[in-house]
Amino acid sequence: MRQDKITPESDGAKLGRGRVWALTGTIAGGKSTFGRILEEKGWAVIDADAIVHRLYAKGAEGYRKLVDALGESILSSSKDLDRGLLAATMIRDSSVYATVNHLIHPLVRKTWKSEVGESLCLHPRRSVAVIIPLLFEAGVEESFDGKVMIGCRAEISRRRLSERGLSPEAADFWIGKQWPAEKKAQACDQVLWNEGSLELLRDQAERWSGSQRN
Repeated sequence: MRQDKITPESDGAKLGRGRVWALTGTIAGGKSTFGRILEEKGWAVIDADAIVHRLYAKGAEGYRKLVDALGESILSSSKDLDRGLLAATMIRDSSVYATVNHLIHPLVRKTWKSEVGESLCLHPRRSVAVIIPLLFEAGVEESFDGKVMIGCRAEISRRRLSERGLSPEAADFWIGKQWPAEKKAQACDQVLWNEGSLELLRDQAERWSGSQRN
């Protein structure tokens, strides 16, 4: 379903409005690091994964919806949502993966759209980047002025995920739930490759950010 472009309530169409970019890419490609560099350069950065964390907090709307749908088997002994247990359940049962996406994606979308609108209303000339790993998979790409991909090869993703403690099975599962890098690259306006050093990624981020100034 096509999503409307996000603009402030009143003067979003005025010349000089900050652009709204989607940051997406391969898993473990460096999207969050890229976002932090943009923040240092004065951008407003909204992270969909951070929104998910807030929605999973005890008592939050996402927490309540998941417990209602899946029961308390996804909770820890202290009744917090156990993200590792939930992930393992999603990997074992594709219907659980579908249920989580059905319940959580609309809440995440509603939240980042609201936060983008607030940012543009408060700072109309300030550009905004929204980090959305499943931008195309969730069908929300039309909400943005532009799309930039931060990517790497699948073998690099697997190595980085292993370094984060994921099993090969889990890494393959999450990689398999995303579009291949080549397909994402073709759908984006800009593509940045991140298989080198942090300094190289920072240089790319700073160059790209500078090119987006109004």
